[in-house]
Amino acid sequence: MKPILAIPRHYLLLISGLMWSGVGLMLILLATRWLGDLDIRYPGLIIVAGVIPGLLVSIYGFARIVGKNIQRIEDMGSRASIFAFQAWQSYLLIVIMMSMGAYVRHSGLIPMLLKTPGYFTIGTALSFSSIDYYKAFFRSIS
Repeated sequence: MKPILAIPRHYLLLISGLMWSGVGLMLILLATRWLGDLDIRYPGLIIVAGVIPGLLVSIYGFARIVGKNIQRIEDMGSRASIFAFQAWQSYLLIVIMMSMGAYVRHSGLIPMLLKTPGYFTIGTALSFSSIDYYKAFFRSIS
């Protein structure tokens, strides 16, 4: 069966990197905006409270996911569907995570003081982990 919107598979690595970077940057920018709304004395502590765990999540959590996804892409044929940058099962997880994020953001259940470092954490982890996709992409085209 011919893939829908088939592209050379190495572009899936670039698309994955751009998606992870884009979402990470969006979360960091959202947390930065919230940081400006908080009436706190040391906003840098909130950033550190998010960035340091974000680096740890990237190294000890997301690195395995990214590695498996890179391997999955590299094991594909020379061309693949543009939608194959994530495993098909991952799309359900993405929808659930986006829904939970929207709920947390708008529900008021979690105070802004706790949400802000959490968004810095996930944003940093996604952004930092996206570097592996870019490395794999540039390796694949050289």
